[in-house]
Amino acid sequence: MSLSRVASVIAIAAVFAWSLFVGDVKQSILVGVIAVAIAALGLDVLVARTGELSLAHAAFLGIGAFTAVNAGSRGCAWPVSMLLAVVVTAAAATIAGLPSLRIRGLQVAIVTLAFQEFAEVYLFSRQDVTAAGRSIDRPPFLRTDLRLYLFAVAALVLVLLVRQRIGVTKSGRQFLAVRDLGDRARSFGVEPGPTKLYAYALSGAIVGLGGAVLALKAGSISAKDPFLLLESLTLVAIVVVGGSGSAAGIITAAVVVKALPQFSSTLPLTNVRADRVVPIASAGLLVFVIVVAPRGIGGLYHLIGRALDARPKPDPRPHPTDIATTADHATALRDVPRPLWLRMPVPALLEADDVYVTYGGVSALAGVSLEVRRGEIVGLIGANGAGKSTLFNAVSGFAPTEGSIRYRGVELVGRPATTRSRFGVARTFQDLGLVRAETVAENVLLAQTWLARYPASAGIIGLGSTVPAERELRKRAGLALELFGLDHLAHERLGDLPYGTMRMVEIASAVAAGPDILLLDEATAGLDPHASHELGDRFLALREELGITLVIVEHHVPLVARVCDYVYCLESGTLIAEGRPNDVTDNPAVVASFLGRGHATGTTGA
Repeated sequence: MSLSRVASVIAIAAVFAWSLFVGDVKQSILVGVIAVAIAALGLDVLVARTGELSLAHAAFLGIGAFTAVNAGSRGCAWPVSMLLAVVVTAAAATIAGLPSLRIRGLQVAIVTLAFQEFAEVYLFSRQDVTAAGRSIDRPPFLRTDLRLYLFAVAALVLVLLVRQRIGVTKSGRQFLAVRDLGDRARSFGVEPGPTKLYAYALSGAIVGLGGAVLALKAGSISAKDPFLLLESLTLVAIVVVGGSGSAAGIITAAVVVKALPQFSSTLPLTNVRADRVVPIASAGLLVFVIVVAPRGIGGLYHLIGRALDARPKPDPRPHPTDIATTADHATALRDVPRPLWLRMPVPALLEADDVYVTYGGVSALAGVSLEVRRGEIVGLIGANGAGKSTLFNAVSGFAPTEGSIRYRGVELVGRPATTRSRFGVARTFQDLGLVRAETVAENVLLAQTWLARYPASAGIIGLGSTVPAERELRKRAGLALELFGLDHLAHERLGDLPYGTMRMVEIASAVAAGPDILLLDEATAGLDPHASHELGDRFLALREELGITLVIVEHHVPLVARVCDYVYCLESGTLIAEGRPNDVTDNPAVVASFLGRGHATGTTGA
């Protein structure tokens, strides 16, 4: 556990240890605070993991509370009432999240605001919904405030465990891909639409649990006041002040925002009304935290942890590796489960015939045809705007394509992009298709999302084969990082590394996904000549050791000439030359279009 997490755990443990010795009234108050903290943690699943902002979480909290009261008052046992609160709220949140399939950002916040208004005006005004006059009985073992408080703490711990499981399983990686990569998440086998709805459902389920805790605390809820828009804004404020992504920070913020003002009547102040001073003081404290630490209270915990961490930073460059001695690694990385037809030997792995890609009437590709045979390293060269990356987009499913693109004889045109990774097609992007805010190891795991065949929800609760599946994915990630000399950087934040190292991480991530064919878009960008030469050696080793076929978009012509078996040159979306590297680079049309006069006279190789 990192020192920042140790600092946050100590702070939260101190709060709950202290709360065991306060009176029954304060313990009852803290039960309500815990319910709010659970709701804020549910909101943070959306904010931190998917980048979605909801202004309807107070409405979800109310739906959970009213569902629990309704069910309990009709004879349901308390566990059933709580479960119904979780399920119904998850369904409501999923409905509220449907517009996110077409919109994003602040537009989503406005739509959830409309749901909040609908719940206030129409839903919560119905007595059959709010269960006016009805109540839910606490079970005998929760009759005292102390026992109810400990039960609420147990519910909070359960939510924290769920969040922890989200962070280390398929669910969290899917959410991060949708948040930071958008449609590119499909290259890892992640469908953005269903993933967003799953995030809303999971967030709603957590908030529904908080509503059920509120119902047990109050017994009956006859007013909608705790579930109005102001409470939704308060939940947003708790997430922001606590630090999005920091569970400890959010819990601390909930205590400061909700508990301190309610405790103010017990403070010994002279000639001053405590109920006025404490809310102002707590508001000022929150403003101070945001000014000092823009990442919120969780950011302060992180700063404390970094200050206590005396470990030296590792060298941000890849260390030398002898790929020729990595036969065991190669064997393990080649072991990818695929249908029999995807493992049959074929001469031509990828075939493109008469491919057209058009954007707004402008042809980015016009009748391009090529063939990539198994075990080859094929180069794509051409000036900027020639259509090289567009061809990659067509192959990987990110461009509107006409014509035919066949992989192992199977037509790809018309198939969703998420199927390409399952078939064995992996790629890198020209401007880095990884999540810079996450660690190197987490990015390599992200690239293997399609290999996590278990249901995302099963991973959260650790059912069946999810634990050994995750163990295998982490083993593969470690092997891939060792292959590229990056294992010492596994726990470093990707965005803190030099650009050249980030490009190496992206290639290692693609290799970890177990492809048969790897499309590398300007892989040597940002690398010095020595590093580019070493990367060329790695290309050759990937083919020899792992049996990966490579197609590389590259401007560094000497590298292309050294490692490629066959080269295609594009100009303005059309193919102008193909053949062996030396034949293509000596072609007059290629010299005029891409290489320039210097190459013709022997004065340049770029």
